[in-house]
Order: sequence, then C-alpha cells, then structure tokens
Amino acid sequence: MTNRLSFRSVWVAMVALIVPLAACDLDELLTVTDPDTINEATTEDPDFVDVLVAGAYGDFVVAYSGGGGDAFVSSTGVLSDELTSTGTFTTRTATDTREQQKPSDGNLSDGAYTNLQQARRALWKATTAVADNPDKGTGDPDYHELTALWGYTFVALGEGWCSYVPISNDETLDPADGPPRTSAELFEASLTIFDGSNTDVAKIGKARALLNLGRYAEAASAVSGVATTYNYFMVHSDNGARNPLYSLQSNGRYAISHNEGGNKTGVGFRGGDGEDPANADPRLPWFEDPAGGFNPDFRLFVSHKYPAFSSDLVLASGVEARLIEAEAALNTGGDWLGILNNLRANVGTLMAAQIEDYSDVVANPTLAPLTDPGTAAARMDLLMDERAMWLWGTGHRVGDLRRMINNYGRTEASVYPSGAYHKGGMHGTEVVFPIDFDEGNNALFDASQCVTTSAGWN
Repeated sequence: MTNRLSFRSVWVAMVALIVPLAACDLDELLTVTDPDTINEATTEDPDFVDVLVAGAYGDFVVAYSGGGGDAFVSSTGVLSDELTSTGTFTTRTATDTREQQKPSDGNLSDGAYTNLQQARRALWKATTAVADNPDKGTGDPDYHELTALWGYTFVALGEGWCSYVPISNDETLDPADGPPRTSAELFEASLTIFDGSNTDVAKIGKARALLNLGRYAEAASAVSGVATTYNYFMVHSDNGARNPLYSLQSNGRYAISHNEGGNKTGVGFRGGDGEDPANADPRLPWFEDPAGGFNPDFRLFVSHKYPAFSSDLVLASGVEARLIEAEAALNTGGDWLGILNNLRANVGTLMAAQIEDYSDVVANPTLAPLTDPGTAAARMDLLMDERAMWLWGTGHRVGDLRRMINNYGRTEASVYPSGAYHKGGMHGTEVVFPIDFDEGNNALFDASQCVTTSAGWN
C-alpha cells in the first residue's frame, strides 16, 4: 500500500506540472546556448567575423608553432638536425632516426599534418568571410594577415611531407575531394595566395616558396623592401597555446642536436659537448640541464631562445629576407658574403629583438666576419650553416635540407643525420613525413605514391 500511494502521489504531481506547460513553447525551453562553439550557419553572420578570424589564427599557430605539444616546428626539427629525442616516445625516436613507423601505427608528424590541413581550411573560410563582410572587405588588415598565413600552410605541407599531399576542395570543404599535389605544385599554389596579401610576412613566404622552386632572382625581388629589423611573431601564452620548444625541452623530451649523425652542413649548434655555454654561438645560447633528459641516460642541452611557455616564435623575419637575398646572390653573382657579414655585424640587436631577456644570457654578442671559402660547394655549405644558426627552431630546416638535394645536387646522406644513432642502431633513409593514415579514406589518395625516402619536389 505504501509503495502504491507513493507512486500515485508522484504521478499526480507530475501531471500537475505538465498541464501548465502545455501552453508553453517546448522548443524554446529546450534551446541551449553554447558559448564555446558556433555552427556553420552562424559563421555566415557578419557579426561573427571576428570569431572566425581569431579561430583561424589560433588554428595556424597550433599547427605550425604548436600549442604545447608537437607541431610543424618541433617535428621538422626532430627529422632534421635541430633537435634530438631524449625521451621515451617511440614515435619521436622513429622520426629522430629517420625510420618512421607505418602510417597505420601513427607518427610524430600526424598531428601537424591534420592541424595544418584544418588551419588551411579555416584560413580560407576566414579570409572569405572578411572579404564578404560589409565592415571589412579585402582592404582590411585581417584579410591580408590571414591570406599570408593561408599561403604558409601550403609551404609547410610542401616542405615537410612527401611530394604527394592531398588538398581538399575549398569550396565544399570535403577532404574526400582532395587530389594529391606535388611539393612543387603546393609552392606554386602558395604564390597565388601570397600575391593576395600586401604584408611583409606574405612577401617573405612567397620568397621562401620561390627559393624552393629555384627562382632566385624573383625570390630576392619579393623581399627587397622588407626591413632587416622586421619580425612576425606567432603569439604564445602560459594558459593557452604554449610554446612547444620550451615545453618539450623543459620536460626533457628534446635536446639541441650536436653533430647528430656526423659533422654535416649546419650541424653542431652548440659547438661541442661539455664546452662552456658562454662560448656558444650568440644566435643560439644554451645551457645544460644537469638532470638530463626524460631518459636520464642522455644529456639535455636546452636553448635559451624560448625561455618560457609564453615565448613567441618567429614565423618570418627581416633576417630571413636578407638570407634569401644572400642565396639569390650566390646563384646570380651578387655580394652574398657582404649580406651575411652585415647580419653578423648586427647580431646583438637582431637577436635581442627575437629572444626575451637576451642580454641576461649573452653578455657580449659578437660574430667575426666570414671569409670566402673559395669553391661553389664550400660557399653553399657556409650559407646553409648561417641559415641553420639564424633560423634555428623556426620550421625552416627540413626545407633547407631538401633544397640542398633538389637544387644543389647533394645526396641525402650528406645533409641529413646518418650513420650511428645515439640511442643505438643506425639512422634510416627517410627524408620527409608520411601522410596521416586517416587520409586513406580519401578515394583519390594512393598511399604507395607517398615516397618518404625521396626529397624531390616533383
């Protein structure tokens, strides 16, 4: 009896509540406002354009620079000779040895690939929205900045991955519609995009693509008006998109490489194991963490270039513009050495603009002038050494190594780390990243055409 009475009482109470609601709009009662996301239809509202702009910029920073974890900059640093794994993750070790895992098993570069593709689409969507917005349009600074970053997604995909990268149909945003493009085709596509932006960061991005394509005079012309003191920073913060090179060095996952896999062009950033860090090259000040790496069997040499989670990271700079001009001059008979020595003469000012509290870690930043080594091969080695030091930790190194093979006839083993590996075994022969396994859902993608042992642009 008691149970029945209790059930009846509850049922009566429910009816009493439901009856008054019959006159209400139940759809309205069930409508929930989510402050964290906006749907596709809402993105067409001109009032939400700033949300698209901020989201697209954030997507690019996470993809290229990173949000505390691996991204394009750190992944390419590991594949090349900038960083070495001092941790235990198998994917990082596989990339560091240039013997990556099967795509189905996952690789270090997968997150960067997916994020770059998402950023590419987000940037296209945001630039379109800005262009169509009655309060902004194609003259708005947001349009020009986002257009430049959009171009960089093509450059990054072209430099880092095999010469067979699917690009989705931007009009439908359907990844399954994406036919693969060669690296050269991605660089060519980026040129058209960069031409839509009037910013210095776009000019440098265009010149970077032209340099890869071997169009040296055009590359130099593209950056001729960029001031040497110019820097375009990707912004990081303590509580948002954290700088991954600080994050992954401070927790012992990566160390600065030292002659990894042999003494090759641009390797030996610290100058030597056990040497006084006060004698380090002023473009890459470092210190040794006595605790060692995450795997304490390995010494941990840490860069001062990014001293905090909030350290911003340079995407493009006037220094890079001058280095592009120097490479062009080396190919066309200009004063390449004078350009390099002018940068070296101003190393303190230029690095202080990029590294916070620079004077605290480098008391007397000076570099002696270079002399002409006398042969074409030695001059190219010297130029690439200079690029390696000026541009360390900014995502340029794999593109430089591939260019040395494609444009200057070097062999893979002469520029990439090779031979014995510091954790045991030998380096492999891979020179680019494989395409993420999920791309297998794309009917136009044939995984067998992604050759990771080929550095070719075509």
